[in-house]
Amino acid sequence: MTVLVFGANGQLGWQCVRDLHAAVGVKREHFDASRASIEHDLVSLLDRYQPKVIINALAYTSVDRAQEESELAFRLNARFPDLLAKHAGDALLIHFSSDYVFDGHSSQPYSESDLTAPLSVYGSSKLAGELAVLESAAHALVFRSTWLVGEHGQNFAKTILRLACTRSELRVVADQWGVPTPTPFLTAQLAILIKRKTGISKGLYHLVPEGETTWHRYACYIIEKASQHPHWQDRLRIRAASIEPIPSQAYPLPAQRPLNSRLNCSRWRQALGVTHLAPFDMVLEPVLDRILVKEPLTPGPT
Repeated sequence: MTVLVFGANGQLGWQCVRDLHAAVGVKREHFDASRASIEHDLVSLLDRYQPKVIINALAYTSVDRAQEESELAFRLNARFPDLLAKHAGDALLIHFSSDYVFDGHSSQPYSESDLTAPLSVYGSSKLAGELAVLESAAHALVFRSTWLVGEHGQNFAKTILRLACTRSELRVVADQWGVPTPTPFLTAQLAILIKRKTGISKGLYHLVPEGETTWHRYACYIIEKASQHPHWQDRLRIRAASIEPIPSQAYPLPAQRPLNSRLNCSRWRQALGVTHLAPFDMVLEPVLDRILVKEPLTPGPT
């Protein structure tokens, strides 16, 4: 049984190819979904592999740049998922969306039935993609997740580590709430889904570990872990206690972020027949350990 993974260059796609049995990765250099006319190539690729499962981890993820590159963002995040759903056939299609489809104004974790109201082009493109998949005839599951982190690719944890080696001061937003989602946590859930695919209904699911935090607390956790690691102790120019918490207004960006990115995963727990998912710190720690061992992190621009 072939599991075809689009977006194998990225954090999640790389992890899927590594962790899932019979997974075949489709990389950017072999299939460029940013091209205007890719439908013929997509059909040929699907005919070649005849996958039983298709995982779409391909996405335009430059949230701020999307404000200026809306056409490209929608091409990758909306049109490509639409084409996948159109040509998936009998395969199980798994598509990933984002917490950025919400405006973050709620005081509670968001459920799948809550109204969407994206604040950015990126969020709008992700919403368009998930709607295209959900409204198609494909046997598809769409997962919204938050704050991805993995040992491959770029993410917040690696950025904080790099900055901590090059700056003596660090200010991090403290009023945006969510949860880090390690890519191995997601692939473990996908492995369960693929094994039990006939017993889980198609549709929209929220999928993150248990717990919540802020970007500031997350940054402090990362630096605290690094300060205890022998490869990093002498490289850090700051300590966790010296990281300054700031409001979002003090760090304006081209694309507005939701203040509340917490997701209610009760629907997915019910589908699996479990009462809880793993807490984020338990699944985050081994990923950070691998990053700290693996990442050379040469000083970059400040």
